[in-house]
Amino acid sequence: MEGKLIVFEADSTTLDANSAVRVRRHSQHLWLPETAPVHPKSRKAMRTYFHSLSLVLVLPLVSNFGVGQGQSGFAGSPASPSPPTTNTANAVGQQGGHDPLLDLPPLPNSQITLMGGIVLNTDEVMNRMTFQPFGTKQKIQVHFDTRTRFFMDGKPITEREVKQGQRIYLDTMLNGDRVFAKTMWIRTTSNNGVGRGQIVAYDSQRKIVTVRDELSNQAVKLQLTPSTVIHVGNRTGSEHDLAQGSLVNMDFGAQKELRAITVVAAPGSTFVFAGRVSYVDMSQKLIAIDNHSDGKKYDIDMEAIPQSVLRQIHEGQEVSVSTVFDGSHYAGRSIDFVSANSGRPNR
Repeated sequence: MEGKLIVFEADSTTLDANSAVRVRRHSQHLWLPETAPVHPKSRKAMRTYFHSLSLVLVLPLVSNFGVGQGQSGFAGSPASPSPPTTNTANAVGQQGGHDPLLDLPPLPNSQITLMGGIVLNTDEVMNRMTFQPFGTKQKIQVHFDTRTRFFMDGKPITEREVKQGQRIYLDTMLNGDRVFAKTMWIRTTSNNGVGRGQIVAYDSQRKIVTVRDELSNQAVKLQLTPSTVIHVGNRTGSEHDLAQGSLVNMDFGAQKELRAITVVAAPGSTFVFAGRVSYVDMSQKLIAIDNHSDGKKYDIDMEAIPQSVLRQIHEGQEVSVSTVFDGSHYAGRSIDFVSANSGRPNR
């Protein structure tokens, strides 16, 4: 019986990205009699057969094509570039070593206040301590954390070295509504010292100067020696310049012997402060000036200044104030407003 040979072929040239092996060609040979009558049901069955056979042959090819495209794109095309990766170390380095996810935020740019006193107790769990400033009965709760620096006799230490009863000095600032210690100093040796205060008395017979320390508010007795250097401002002074009420800077040794003493202001001395007004209290007629010449802040009593002039003063304003030191504070005698354009006083 004569018949016809029907060849059904499926071919694919897709390359697998990993093995790069060409997919084999599949073929199927079917022999059909040429003269055999084809019944409608047989024709339908044959169509179903060929459809199933096509799925069997094509599905493996589609699967290989999908794998190749998922791994390397279309066959023969270059691989897609990988997305850029972020180097965490570089990102942290670009932020000055601060990790926003792990590290505490930077401290605010607040005014620093130096305080000296005694540690009453510490709480290492809550990172805080109770602190009593020298010369007062006030108790202050001071907070600290990993941003706080600790020093003992000039050498870095940890917060574990801070003990109850120690005399310490703090650089404090407001961090929100908390008193935060930016730096803590502990001194265990007394080889030398420096200080600032006001002369309470001078015993010329025994050469002893009694000074009320500005920081501790305690009276300290210091011994003059033949080698003590006395200055009044920038000039050389003598014992006669150590008047009661004078503000002085001191440099002394372990036995409280004075190496040098400088009279900063004596009662009746006149001073001119020029700088920016940083504080105004009209109820007490008090202002504070950031003095340009030495970079320090001075409180000035404006009681003698007319009320009409005081109303013109506001924070941030550049002024020049003539004062007299009366032994307890600086009393303003006149004030000039400095022009922002010319830098000259406006009377």
